[in-house]
Amino acid sequence: MKFLTFSLIALILCSCGAILPEAPAINVQSAPVIVQPVSTVVVPIKINLTPYFKDTDKSIPKKFTGKEENCEDVSFSYVFQRDPIVFKGEGNSILFDVDGKYSLNINYCAKCSDLFSDKPQCLTPRLYVSCGTNGEAMRKVEVGYTTSIKLTPDFKLKANTTLRKFETIDPCKISVFKYNATELLKKEVTKVLKGLEDDIDKQIGAVDLKKEAEKAWKILAEPISLGSYGYFNANPTKIGFDNLKFTGTTATADLALILNPKLTTNLQVAKPLALPKLSEIPEINGFNITLDVIATYDSLSKIMTKELKGKELDLKGKKVIFETIEIFGASNQQVSLKIGFSGSKKGVIFLLGTPTFDQEKQMLSFPDLSFDLNTKSALLKSAKWLFNDKITDALRTSSIVDLKPHLLTLKQMVEKQLNTEVQPGIFLKGNIKELKMNGIYPNNETLILRINSIGGLSLEM
Repeated sequence: MKFLTFSLIALILCSCGAILPEAPAINVQSAPVIVQPVSTVVVPIKINLTPYFKDTDKSIPKKFTGKEENCEDVSFSYVFQRDPIVFKGEGNSILFDVDGKYSLNINYCAKCSDLFSDKPQCLTPRLYVSCGTNGEAMRKVEVGYTTSIKLTPDFKLKANTTLRKFETIDPCKISVFKYNATELLKKEVTKVLKGLEDDIDKQIGAVDLKKEAEKAWKILAEPISLGSYGYFNANPTKIGFDNLKFTGTTATADLALILNPKLTTNLQVAKPLALPKLSEIPEINGFNITLDVIATYDSLSKIMTKELKGKELDLKGKKVIFETIEIFGASNQQVSLKIGFSGSKKGVIFLLGTPTFDQEKQMLSFPDLSFDLNTKSALLKSAKWLFNDKITDALRTSSIVDLKPHLLTLKQMVEKQLNTEVQPGIFLKGNIKELKMNGIYPNNETLILRINSIGGLSLEM
């Protein structure tokens, strides 16, 4: 019983000796208007056109027939068979080359008359000739198209196809009545092939890149986890697309995005904007992103406590051992810090400081950190020895946060996310050339850290 009584008395005496000043008032202020610069990302996209070419080849007939019957003069019938189409991209156009073969049957009547019948009859023996029939190999021909392709604002391809060449490798020469059968064939087959221009344009026009763009748009709108650093939200607002360029079976284009990116400590899933129509793209390479990191004061408090906890100060034979730092709000651009301590005395003290950012050194500090008025009053009344510059100097030193290691870790984590297969068959590749802090903005409950990142990005489909 005596021991319990002694313990209670000691606890009361100890409590009476604790430094517990009143916390400074936080004047809740409206958040300052912080205009975030527009961020731009230009992503070179590489698209393998082989599947589209195969579909186009399958959709076009492989065999064409035609005929024209006349009593007088030339009558004919033909068969034209094509080989698979060979596609090759060059600049802004796609070249379609087709090897084919043909057979031709021709008959000729010099003079017809309906004088002795209801319909015209040939008055002379009809002459029959052929090329590529009756056991003879079909004659060869080469056909070529050029298709220029543009992308419309609604992500569709607009094609304009023209017949580029028609060359007979082994012409069909008919000497019996001095007739140029090759010209006949060229004329007739060209009619058919010219008709195919519309078919080709329709097939290419059916290629809707909007689905691919929506995939990319959706991917960019999804939050990306960066581990302990929180979640990256790109928040895309506009999209642009440069004219397509073709090399072989590959199409390339620049996809440009306007972003309003943020990094938050908590997962925030917002409904993404619908894919807008294409806009004009800025003339930049890679990306230039200004990212606002919304840091809670709790997360900063943990970093600063890690730096401070356990440090001791000797003030004329009396000890001060720092335990915790808690940032609990901002008022007039200054943040309030609550410092827990033990040693010769224990309790808490409050300090005020203005967050200051050294852009060249990439460091966050509180160089004007000083005792709050309530704390000054409490110390002068009960522990004047604590009212010492050594404490504020030590706290100013311990509250310096070197951001370079954190930015390096963030850079490595982001680069890892930039080099991945985002969806089956869609590969994202990127690198960060520069990542640095540009400024800080204290709010009531958060500290906004503005980061600028410059690098390169590409998407392969």
